[in-house]
Amino acid sequence: MIALIGGSGFRDFPFYGPTRSEIVSTGWGTASVRVGTVNGREVVFLPRHGWEHSIPPHRIDYRANIAALHELGIRAAIATTAVGSLRRSLPPGAFLVPDDLIDFTRDRTGKTFFDGQPGAPVVHSDLSRPYSEPLRQALIGAATTTGVGIAPAGTYLCTDGPRYETHAEVRLFTHWGADVVGMTGVPETPLAREAGIHYAALSVVTNYGAGISPDPLTHADVEAAMRDARAALFALITQAIIRIDDVNLPAIGPGVALPVGPRGEPNHAV
Repeated sequence: MIALIGGSGFRDFPFYGPTRSEIVSTGWGTASVRVGTVNGREVVFLPRHGWEHSIPPHRIDYRANIAALHELGIRAAIATTAVGSLRRSLPPGAFLVPDDLIDFTRDRTGKTFFDGQPGAPVVHSDLSRPYSEPLRQALIGAATTTGVGIAPAGTYLCTDGPRYETHAEVRLFTHWGADVVGMTGVPETPLAREAGIHYAALSVVTNYGAGISPDPLTHADVEAAMRDARAALFALITQAIIRIDDVNLPAIGPGVALPVGPRGEPNHAV
């Protein structure tokens, strides 16, 4: 199966035909997913912030979410992220497929599955290319098919949130070479790598960063921008799913089994 992780403004996916809901229990907590089909392929949809968007970025149980996908046998995951632009060349409404990542989170916990449980190995994951190239190319190819304009590369910088950035921070991030800023890419991206899941992000620019735009930003603005992007977003994802050969994806990640989390053995049930 292929997974879709929905971010702000993307709480569900228009599956073809009936769907089923599952609660997946893992050693790190539970995750709620919906399973349906897209062009005959089974796809798992996981709303990152919950079905009612009730979980802020710094409270998301990222380990439970990624462990749930691992438990379901997911080998490929596409995640949507609502981001602020740090470049005039990426206006609101633009799409970006990041190819690099800066971790500016300082207060996040749960950044690894391998954090000292008894018997767990010490693991150092290679994140020199944090996003799966086969999945990135599927998204870029989908843009060609659908005619949706897309930036094929860029650097995503992740902050803790839930507040938005200051003018000075935006200037700093731009100086560092970041192109967009968001609040959920870490630890989601490195956890997917630890779990052996090919992972790529499809970022939707909802606003310019502080200081680039003179207007203050609200979450309602982000939600409105995501609503405007929904049709193009669905078209891109649908075409990307068609292009992903998850069966023949190469192995990715450290190549070791995930440890059992502190809450016991994983399982899932409808």
